[in-house]
Amino acid sequence: MRFVTRSLLGLFLLTLTVALLALAGNSLVSALKDRNNGGFAGRQARERVFTVEVAKLTLGSHAPEIRTFGEVISGRTLELRAAASGALVQLSDSFREGGKVSKGEILFQTDPANARSKLLIAQNELDETQADLLDARRNLTLAEDELAAAQSQLDLRKKAFERQSSLSTRGLGTDTAMETAELAVSAAEQSLLSKRLSLANAQATIARAKTLMERRKINRNEAERILAETTVRADFDGVLTGVSAVLGRLVNANEQLGSLIDPEALEVSFRVSAQEFRALIANGNGLEQAEVHLTAPSGATVSGRIDRVSAAVAAGTTGRELFAKLQGAAGLGIQPGDFVSVILREPALLKVAKIPASASTTSGDVLLLDGENRLEEATVEILRKQGDDLIVRIDGLEGRHIVLTRAPQLGAGIRVEPRSPDGLPSAKAAPAAAKQEETIEISDDQRAKLIAFITENNRIPQARKTAMLESLRQPRVPKAIVDRLTQRMGG
Repeated sequence: MRFVTRSLLGLFLLTLTVALLALAGNSLVSALKDRNNGGFAGRQARERVFTVEVAKLTLGSHAPEIRTFGEVISGRTLELRAAASGALVQLSDSFREGGKVSKGEILFQTDPANARSKLLIAQNELDETQADLLDARRNLTLAEDELAAAQSQLDLRKKAFERQSSLSTRGLGTDTAMETAELAVSAAEQSLLSKRLSLANAQATIARAKTLMERRKINRNEAERILAETTVRADFDGVLTGVSAVLGRLVNANEQLGSLIDPEALEVSFRVSAQEFRALIANGNGLEQAEVHLTAPSGATVSGRIDRVSAAVAAGTTGRELFAKLQGAAGLGIQPGDFVSVILREPALLKVAKIPASASTTSGDVLLLDGENRLEEATVEILRKQGDDLIVRIDGLEGRHIVLTRAPQLGAGIRVEPRSPDGLPSAKAAPAAAKQEETIEISDDQRAKLIAFITENNRIPQARKTAMLESLRQPRVPKAIVDRLTQRMGG
């Protein structure tokens, strides 16, 4: 019995040894075949498929926005200065920091005593000049009367001389009477010349008096202006700031005692880049139509319109400085000096699309999905950059799916597994896309070469090989398969 058991055990060990030797020989033969075939025998090449996020390109209208920061400034500020030196004798109760004043309200007044004295002196001098002018006009009237009397006296002397000449001609007069009459005419002419000189002097006196009176009027008006300037009034309704005045304080001429701000004339100053400014003015009315919305630290929001552009770029700064008028900012507690965030909304762009900035290169190159879930290159026109998004113009690409993030390993011709929020079907569930695949007719010789290449290629999976052979036996063959096989064959 022990012999039979040992015999069976030896037979089992012999069989096991033969099986192991056969297995080792098979492994050795397979290794030699792999070495002869370059080490790839039995391996099947598989195409790598990447998973990507895609979205559908749709046309619409998008309003570009420029986000920046700015400072609220006052568009109407008046410096309050003392026009005349002296002590402050009057001060408004509202003349203090933050005080509200109305138009025409007296803010402060310096001592008017000196100005009032100068005004009285100027007025007295003017009255004196007016009296002198009146006296000169009376003298002119008298000079005119004396001139008229002298002219009458001359006329009478001439008539007497003519009468004496007539008597002398008839032999009735004497030479003495003739000489006396002639001397009387000469004396009358001399008197007439004297009266004419007096009249000229009277006229010159009036002219000088008029000139002096005009000068005294100017002095009187200047004195009145100086007296009026001792009192400073508010030119408009506003709020006071930077006030530094106390009743009785001595101030110098042109010394600033505060500032008056109009709370209804607030503006915001902000900067945009040169590229953003160029985009704004690309449209003729871009600056006028752009809307400005700012948010203050308190949370208040107010709107405005661009009013003007800075004329020059300050040293050490870049871009362009814009100024926008605000509407109703005072009622929301916004004050000059507030640092605010500004949103500049341009007019809407029509027939454009918005894509993530990660989907495009700086030159506008994007990756699109074709019918076989392969990638292809395309170019879009970048119009604006909006934070992490781009507003682009997509000529002829509406409805196509775009890869949302360009990765270094992605490129044209790469097969991908798309994922999309709008439920884009994958390659395994896209029979509709396969139906739209382009097909061509090939010759029998070309068909035979392609079939032989596929049959002899051990790297192609069997399932894929069967599907490709079935496609090649059809009257019309998919163009993509033909191009791919021809490229691999080197033809």
